Amino acid sequence: MKNINFKIGVSIIGFFASAALLAPLIAPFDPYSQELLYGLAGSDGSHLMGRDLLGRDILSRIVYGSRVSLFVGVITITVSAVIGVLIGGIAGSAGGRTDELIMRIIDILLAFPGILLAISIMAILGPGLSNVIFALCLTGWIGFARITRGQILSLREREYVVAANASGASTGRLIFKHYLPNSIAPLIIEFAFGMAAVIVAEAGLSFLGLGVQPPQPSWGAMLNEGRPFLLIAPHLTAFPGLCLMLLVLGINLAGDGLRDMLDPKTTR
Repeated sequence: MKNINFKIGVSIIGFFASAALLAPLIAPFDPYSQELLYGLAGSDGSHLMGRDLLGRDILSRIVYGSRVSLFVGVITITVSAVIGVLIGGIAGSAGGRTDELIMRIIDILLAFPGILLAISIMAILGPGLSNVIFALCLTGWIGFARITRGQILSLREREYVVAANASGASTGRLIFKHYLPNSIAPLIIEFAFGMAAVIVAEAGLSFLGLGVQPPQPSWGAMLNEGRPFLLIAPHLTAFPGLCLMLLVLGINLAGDGLRDMLDPKTTR
């Protein structure tokens, strides 16, 4: 089957996106409803994935937790893409000291691990969904900026760009008419792989207690809640961990398939 990676990836993403959009309709129970007498109970006829420490239905919390992961992933990577393309476009088009200044700022940010910088920002701002998005956007734009700048530097020597520049085309026209349309393929691929990284980072921050706060369900927070009960109630961490793995796998497969479609010369 041609491009099977892309089809499998899109199917997985579509499954979780549908679950997130239809969460009130498909969740079997209220994700916030507690039944303390059934805490840590395993799977039964009505609670397919068991219950957590407070007796809440794990399946329902996973369904609602998909909303958090996808919302943070889409918003963060979209904002990062817009910022990165603008900054990379300015750096590649202006050149000279402007390009040098922007690239040195990027080098400084790259000197710190992204997740460590996000943890530092969250420690200052405090936990919360909006702060998670802000912290992840601070470094999420770097990849888009570097790709945009590199594409512009390679395209600015092409004949049609030189001709447009000689005819008096403005910098904005060069960027939006010539540079961006010819840079869309690598940017789309960066968008796909960047979203997977953002979802993992959000889960990591929630696992550390710096992301979404209880009682709102989040896959990372659910992993942290089940950590003390790994031996006696492994279902608390197994199911949210499996869902996180499948969603990230689906996004990576879709990104890999996009790379093959947009760049036929790529070999495995």
